Amino acid sequence: MVAFQITINGQKYCESEDISALTMVVEEIRRRDALRISLHAGGPDSALQWLTGNLRVGDEITIRIVDTSEFEATGPSACSFCAREVHEASTVVQGHTAAICDSCITNFSTAVKNGTELPVGASMRDEPTWICGFCHNQPGNVAGVVVRNGSAVCPECLRTCAELAHETGNNLRDGT
Repeated sequence: MVAFQITINGQKYCESEDISALTMVVEEIRRRDALRISLHAGGPDSALQWLTGNLRVGDEITIRIVDTSEFEATGPSACSFCAREVHEASTVVQGHTAAICDSCITNFSTAVKNGTELPVGASMRDEPTWICGFCHNQPGNVAGVVVRNGSAVCPECLRTCAELAHETGNNLRDGT
């Protein structure tokens, strides 16, 4: 069986048999007068999605088609924020060092957007020691990060994860 192996700047990004869609998005972030370049990999039939952000000019992305015997799947076994197993979630978005399930995406997004209290155990942190597990930005470069169980996600990546989860949910309901 064949699979896809994607590396960014020589570092493994993802390996999967399920990749049916690969999207690169360039968007202007007006608050910071900067560009955000994101890479999304996943598929409509897969609950697992990968996300990386803040790619820069000169970054190298390599996509190889490989035999599955060449790798061991390294996807997350659980959400980094609530420990929900991948098979218990509708969608899981995998970043560089963290994964987040649809339930945490919804709960965190709602709280951040409405300025309400985060779920138990989660907090908004602005110390530069915390690093987003998706784009590797830290407070100072982003407006803080949501932290729970030792994992962090910035508001921009949380928004992108919410969009991915929404698109995946719509595709699953539409049967595409």
